[in-house]
Amino acid sequence: MTETCSMELARFAAELEYAKLPSEVVENVRLRLLDTVGVCLASVGTEYASAIADVVRSQGGRPEATLFCQPDRLPATWAALYNGALAHGNDFDDTHSVALVHPSGVVIPTALAVAERTGATGREAVTAAVAGYEVGLRIGMAVPSGFHARGFHATGVCGTFAAAVTAGRLLRLDASHLAHAIGIAGSQAAGSLEFLADGAWTKRLHPGWAAHAGIVAALLAARGYTGPAAALEGRFGLFNAYATPARPDLTRLTSGLGQEWEVLNTDFKPYPCGHLSHPYMDCARSLRAKHQLTPEDVEAIELRVPGPAVPILCEPLADKRRPANAYAARFSLPYAVAVVLAEGQAGIDDFSEARIRDPRILALTARTTYQIDNTLPFPEHFPGWVRLRLRDGSEIEARMDVSRGSREHPMTEAELHEKFESNAARTLPREALEALWEQGLGFDGLSGVAEFTRFLAKS
Repeated sequence: MTETCSMELARFAAELEYAKLPSEVVENVRLRLLDTVGVCLASVGTEYASAIADVVRSQGGRPEATLFCQPDRLPATWAALYNGALAHGNDFDDTHSVALVHPSGVVIPTALAVAERTGATGREAVTAAVAGYEVGLRIGMAVPSGFHARGFHATGVCGTFAAAVTAGRLLRLDASHLAHAIGIAGSQAAGSLEFLADGAWTKRLHPGWAAHAGIVAALLAARGYTGPAAALEGRFGLFNAYATPARPDLTRLTSGLGQEWEVLNTDFKPYPCGHLSHPYMDCARSLRAKHQLTPEDVEAIELRVPGPAVPILCEPLADKRRPANAYAARFSLPYAVAVVLAEGQAGIDDFSEARIRDPRILALTARTTYQIDNTLPFPEHFPGWVRLRLRDGSEIEARMDVSRGSREHPMTEAELHEKFESNAARTLPREALEALWEQGLGFDGLSGVAEFTRFLAKS
């Protein structure tokens, strides 16, 4: 195959060795595995998850991989579709701030499903996952906010390539076949942002569909099916067709590849909603605690927001002040800030249909405005800036330039364990989730991934 961006990325993925991975990377991936599985378990039994489960069950096929907390085993392609959709169900999965991609919701379900199919070890699954993370994230980094500007959800787009590489590694494809898998993935990458208009469920499907499509791409490549050599940078390739402006920084695809690990620059999420809102929520939480505020103390809320984030978080303002449904509330900055000011926290149940009608919260959203501020350090980081005018006429404010959960402002392992327990306990008994956590911490030492997924299978 011609030397292209796809070939360079494929060569990296094919040659990656577990023994040469920094311990920091391996430890980080273990925690991402557990964080993602916990997030998946919190979505089990929801209406949207049940709909997807019914569809994938109807497809039948070889019992290759586990559907989380379901009695069925299905082909890896369908298991990854279901599990990946669970991962994004509550918008609680991790985010890379520059690529604007939620990588683990794609990579982890893909790695687990294909590893079960192939009988791979924990080490092989971790190595494949790292390859998928690095390729998918660097594709997003080449056009920061570029896919979103064109109306595409970068997770659905970039995740398809990440899944193709993850699956390809576990299928033991060489560099040439991996490059073809990347090329095939380019014809399947998708994900519309139109869900923002009415809170439709489609965003939840994007990581699952990316995982499904990426596995299909790798399986086709393994059988000699070809994909275009320049699927990324070609005349009709990904960047020219999907990004605005279509001038990618191709050096970001390979610069430091194998020495600088973008998985480490991916933020864990402390709140179950759009990640861009998180620093604003932490600002609100800080102000509430410091000044002992009640909702009635707040006369007006002003949010300073980087321009590219405004269409996602703040517009149309009337709709963001009164979200149409619980899912729409997850992408409303006025609601996210208001719920923290009212409750002092924001968990899964704070984004329910009942909670979004709370008059105390809606009274705060009605008093919320925003100003565009492009001096904030976006998209390199997710910043937040909240200014409150109180009933007594005083003004107070808080600013964060780096989101909590990021490499610069990390969540501790104890905090991630607490998040995992809170999520997993919605589905699993405590003894099972503790065993699952311990297995995850030693995941790369497992002789087979089925030793881990058995905790996720419903007998």
